[in-house]
Amino acid sequence: SIALQGIRTASPTPGETIAVIGLGLLGQLTIQILQAYGFPVLGLDIDPLRVSEAIALGVEATVITNPANTEKATLDFSKGRGTDQVIITAAATTNHPVELAGTILRDRGTVTIVGDVKINIPRRLYYQKELNVRLSRSYGPGRYDTIYEEKGIDYPMPYVRWTEKRNIEEFLRLIKSKKVDVERLITHTFSINDAISAYDLISN
Repeated sequence: SIALQGIRTASPTPGETIAVIGLGLLGQLTIQILQAYGFPVLGLDIDPLRVSEAIALGVEATVITNPANTEKATLDFSKGRGTDQVIITAAATTNHPVELAGTILRDRGTVTIVGDVKINIPRRLYYQKELNVRLSRSYGPGRYDTIYEEKGIDYPMPYVRWTEKRNIEEFLRLIKSKKVDVERLITHTFSINDAISAYDLISN
């Protein structure tokens, strides 16, 4: 639902080309959801393994981000225009994803930041292209609202169509209809009694 909310925040229109920077778990889900809705998707990552995983999931075009091939691959993918949208799902302590997004977007394109990255907008690049920047907050409307999350008081649908709960419902529908494949993303399986070992694996 975090991936889905990032797409909703981006608000792409039919036919727009979208690049996803960062192909970890969040990125892999984002590209699958975008493809389920029919959007042309370009996946970008510095890790060849993650690029391979995206290819296995059927992403239209993927590229390992380095100065030698990223810009050319993006222009080829977008017919020389630059992408309409960039969704950043990477986690990074550097500003590289934000800078890369500005480089590969077309004029007046939109970058939506979902992942935990440093946000230092390069003014000249973003100003010259008149780019839009959006931040997506977690699962959707209702997140961090104690009345919604703890007391279960929902927002009325006519005013808030996609809440945290409704995003989760839609994500489960995509899984049920086999538009999104989560089984390919499972690398290890643990008994609940071995939960500490699972956390040790993630931490180390």
